[in-house]
Formats: sequence, structure tokens, C-alpha cells
Amino acid sequence: MSFGRILDRVERAGDGVAALCLIVMMITISVDAIGRFMGAPLQGAYEFSELYLMVLIAFLPLARSLATGGQVRMELLAPVLERIPGRAVHRLTMALALGAFGMLLWVCVPEAAEKFAARETSFGLVQWPLYLSYVWAPVGIALLCVRLAYEVVAPSPAEAPPGAGDPHGTEAI
Repeated sequence: MSFGRILDRVERAGDGVAALCLIVMMITISVDAIGRFMGAPLQGAYEFSELYLMVLIAFLPLARSLATGGQVRMELLAPVLERIPGRAVHRLTMALALGAFGMLLWVCVPEAAEKFAARETSFGLVQWPLYLSYVWAPVGIALLCVRLAYEVVAPSPAEAPPGAGDPHGTEAI
């Protein structure tokens, strides 16, 4: 099995976990809202959603979003820049993004390790273990860095122009 296929499977797993967390967050918030209406809110629903689920939802699907082209991007000069051989502009962009996210990972990992070693918890009546939520940012950023490095070495094929394969023109919507 090639590295690209393994990376794709890991990204899909991260995306699946994030989707599952989104469903759990939706159910938790709905139960809390219904409970508030009935006078018995779900205790800790806000903290659980904020401290754990949102972190997972934000960071785990980053690499898959890049791999599938799901991120927001500006394509004004894309037709002109794609003519440069070897996808040089794409590789340069991915290398610059790798540098930026590499620096973010450089800061994130020691912070997460420190919080995990200290077993940091939140203040208040219910002391949530915060150190568990600090782990997911470096995991998602590391996965994104691996995808960016892979795009520098073996860039994905150039995409078709917007609306080329879409007879209904939903690309512009």
C-alpha cells in the first residue's frame, strides 16, 4: 500500500471522527435546549461542546479539506499559474503553508505536552480535564503538515476549471 493511500485513510478517519463529534455536539446542544425549556438543562453541555468537540471538529478535518479541495480559495490567477510546468506555484504555496503550520506545530506540541503532564483541569464546580482537549490541535496540525509535505513532493493533479464537469453550474453558488 502506498503512502498516499495510507495518508488518505488516516485523513478519512479524522474526517469521520470530526463528523461524529459534530453529530454528538448537535444532539448534546439539542438535549440541553429542550432540557432548558422543561426546566432541567443538561449540566456541562456547553463545556463539553466547547472544550472537546469543537477542538476535534476544527482541527481533525484540516488535512482532508486540503486533499479534497474543500477549503476556501481564490482562483483568479489559477488558469494562468497552472500553465507553469511541474505545478511549481502549487508546490511553492504548499511549501509556504507547510512552513507556517510547521511553526504552529512547533508551538503547539510543547504546550500540549505541558498541559498533559500537568493534568490541567478547568476551574469551577465541575473540573473538566482540559489536558485532553489540548492533544487534538497538534494531532490535526501534524496531519495537515504531512499532507502539505506530500503535496510538495507529489502534488495532486490540477483540478478542472469551475463548472467544467458541472452541467448545472452549482460551483458558482
